Amino acid sequence: MRFGEMLREARSAKGLSRAELGAGVYSTHYISLLERGQRQPTPEMVHHLAGVLGMDAQILNWWVEQPSGTDESALAVAMHNASNARDLQDDSLTASEAGYAASIAQKQGNAAAWWSMANLQAQALVALGRYDDADAVLRTLCSSPLAGQKPELQAVVLARQSVVLRSRGRLTEAIEAAQAAVEVASGLPGPSVVRLEVAFVLLAALSVQGRLDEAWELITEMHLEAADPVLPSRLIGRGAWAVGNVAFRRGDVEIGLTQHRLAAELLSAKTNVEEWAAFHSASAAMRLSAGLADDEVWQCLQNAQLGRQISGTDEQRQEVKLQEAHFHLRTGHPELAGPLLEGVEATGGLRYFENVSLLDRLLGEYHAGQGDTPRSRKYFQRAITLLEEAGALESAAEVRELLRA
Repeated sequence: MRFGEMLREARSAKGLSRAELGAGVYSTHYISLLERGQRQPTPEMVHHLAGVLGMDAQILNWWVEQPSGTDESALAVAMHNASNARDLQDDSLTASEAGYAASIAQKQGNAAAWWSMANLQAQALVALGRYDDADAVLRTLCSSPLAGQKPELQAVVLARQSVVLRSRGRLTEAIEAAQAAVEVASGLPGPSVVRLEVAFVLLAALSVQGRLDEAWELITEMHLEAADPVLPSRLIGRGAWAVGNVAFRRGDVEIGLTQHRLAAELLSAKTNVEEWAAFHSASAAMRLSAGLADDEVWQCLQNAQLGRQISGTDEQRQEVKLQEAHFHLRTGHPELAGPLLEGVEATGGLRYFENVSLLDRLLGEYHAGQGDTPRSRKYFQRAITLLEEAGALESAAEVRELLRA
């Protein structure tokens, strides 16, 4: 009996739906593809499916029809399916399809295809907030012979590891990974796009942990104010975005505004709507954290909301709602902020630690304004604990002052 038929019978015997079998890790569409025999599972999928079905993984693995080690057309089809899933912006399906394509490429010894698909899988896993799974894939990429042969690939993977670690609140490790990426990229011939990209990642990690003097020193060394004319305008825009973030955190509001206005000119929705939305969401957050709540901030929020509707995950849309609530609190409209904050909390969809800690902080402020001291204290303390565990001590100190007040 084919694997798909056996899987469907086992699922039916357990009384599970496809969504329950996927358990938020694999989409119902991909489970359907498995059951119809149009896909074969990777070892990671077998382990997951066996766990949900309560079966021995070895038994389930006996049903698997191994992909051909020589059929190049199978790899081409798998890579095409992964690319289609990416174009459809279905991160769950992309992660599954790319993982499957990577497994075929590995069996065929096609290092370039394996790298491309594993890298795409990692990207999708990060977008889904499955940081542990993404980290495992990235570690495999970083330890591969291809990374050792091509410094630019190693630098990119290290930088992506840094982003994952930062998202999980492991800031010291994030800085170490980004510093390693910068060191690897330092040997690349210039002007190097990769060298600047990994420097932006290091800037973000340093500034989130509050090491702002180090971040500013790095900016000075990068000479972004005299960017090489051969560099694309998009990269210069990303540089202005990164510099503006550090300036806002340092309290240099005018520099932050100047840099973010430049970034807004250079980062276009027509070129990359996802990046455009991410910038406007981040710019609103930075401006609000600096005490600004004006028409420009509101326009950033409108742009972010529009972009996330076109191209965004549920978590990213919740993030925009969080910033909108922040705006309403700062403009003296807690009656508008409260329902938004409670709605975001109810979804439980935020994973990035800065967003989680901000949600707790804003809920603390909201309930303090409502005179509910016990709830206010609870949320403030949660934010403090999360920030201190991440090593963001200055941010934790700010919230502690709110708690004392």
